[in-house]
Amino acid sequence: MSRDRPRRSRRLSEKLLLTAIGIATGIGFTATFVLGYAVWRLDQVERFEVHDVLSAPKPKPMTASELLNLNLAGTKNDKQSTSGERVEIILPPTIDEPLVDTEPDGENYLLVGSDSVEGIAADDAIMSGRSASIANHLADTIMVLRLRQDGTAAVVSVPRDLLVSIASTDTTAKINSAYNLDSSPQTRAARLIETVETHFDIGLQHFVEVDLDGFRRIVDAVGGVSMCFNRPTRDRTIQDSGDPTQGGTGFTADKGWTHLDGDTALAFVRSRRLLTQQPDGQWERLGVWNDLERNSRQQKFIFEALDQALGRAVSNPRTLQRLLDIVATDFRTSNTLSVFDDGLELARRFRGLNVDSDLERYALQLIDVSIDDKAGLEIVDSEHNKRVVDIFRGLRWDDVTEERVQVAVQGPAALSLASRLRGARFKATHQETDAYPENRIRYGIGGDQAAVLLAARLRENVEMVADPSLSGSRVTLELGSQPPSVMRGYKTIEPPTPLAANTTQKSPPPPRTLGVCG
Repeated sequence: MSRDRPRRSRRLSEKLLLTAIGIATGIGFTATFVLGYAVWRLDQVERFEVHDVLSAPKPKPMTASELLNLNLAGTKNDKQSTSGERVEIILPPTIDEPLVDTEPDGENYLLVGSDSVEGIAADDAIMSGRSASIANHLADTIMVLRLRQDGTAAVVSVPRDLLVSIASTDTTAKINSAYNLDSSPQTRAARLIETVETHFDIGLQHFVEVDLDGFRRIVDAVGGVSMCFNRPTRDRTIQDSGDPTQGGTGFTADKGWTHLDGDTALAFVRSRRLLTQQPDGQWERLGVWNDLERNSRQQKFIFEALDQALGRAVSNPRTLQRLLDIVATDFRTSNTLSVFDDGLELARRFRGLNVDSDLERYALQLIDVSIDDKAGLEIVDSEHNKRVVDIFRGLRWDDVTEERVQVAVQGPAALSLASRLRGARFKATHQETDAYPENRIRYGIGGDQAAVLLAARLRENVEMVADPSLSGSRVTLELGSQPPSVMRGYKTIEPPTPLAANTTQKSPPPPRTLGVCG
């Protein structure tokens, strides 16, 4: 008579191992599927052949901090100074050769939101205030985004009403019209790229465009975007304007946090006449300039939405799938971007980007003008605007370069030396006086780096002396009986002691546009 042998129960460790193998297999299968799906969808993104109008990153000018802190590359010669010390000379580069042989600090992206309504139904919310018979391809939103190697970023909006010379034409018009002159999407992109590069004298390395419907679908795909409003806010209505043709987008929000879906978000960023309710109940227009306030609002919303979208996509495969589908059908990029490899890298970088501390948001100072009977905006010739544009040439707001140093040359032969300093890009003025006891550079509070940069361009050693009457990047060059000479290269300089280091005046922080929450 046989007896059934008792089954050996699996040990707990075996069960855990089998469970772990099963989970790992499932994760591996899911990851493989997601990766394959991403490759397939991103391969369908339309890419424009516009590499011929995009520019390679250019080396930025030498800065005083680099001169002091970086190990400069290039040909170096040891020279004997008049005091018997050895000084290191950084010889100038050959034509088109950068002085410092380093990787570019970052790259510029031209981001465009097109107001194309192709395929949009006449009763769609996007068509509010628009005619279905007008097939415009105007650039409703234009931004230049700089992504730096250190993980920070900067963005500036280009107002669509900015009057510029449209590339490859004899026409002066609003910059958004550069996207409406050609029937081919690729040609439209190329003309806008060339127009922006020429007008701002900056290089663009990549181009990304999304239309209104794509923007709306992205917001819906991530489940909406939360925004905070300090006061009740709404767009202007027909009742406000008293004109049946001058309504608004229909946007309205109460005070506090509001969750915006795709239609509401689109109405919010498209509004050009946003009103806020004051404590006395009156509704007042938000912002002095329609385009400037709207640009600030668009920057705030887009990067808040991006921050929230990436977080949800990482944790929800279904959300990721929806986003990939939208990117595949509603995004267009330059052929300088590998949509998959660069797309993953961009997603990784934005995922780690703190939009409050790592993203600098800039605004240009503009005035109303009329050129050839065309009303629009013009960029003010100001130090603020020059520094904003310099950000997208690779400089930082407080970098000290020759163009930012004001040198008052005093002494015999002041005119000649000031002229040579201007040739070296310094802002130099002159005053002919009697000879000083010796050549000296006077600098004030916050001016030690300006003094270093000037001394580095003078072949002879010049003493640097603190002078409390000066401040910032204003320095004085006093000339003795044997004035120094200006050389093309730089020599290494020992930095002077900053004047009143404990009370050194700091430059104001980079101006950032404020979102609705302030």
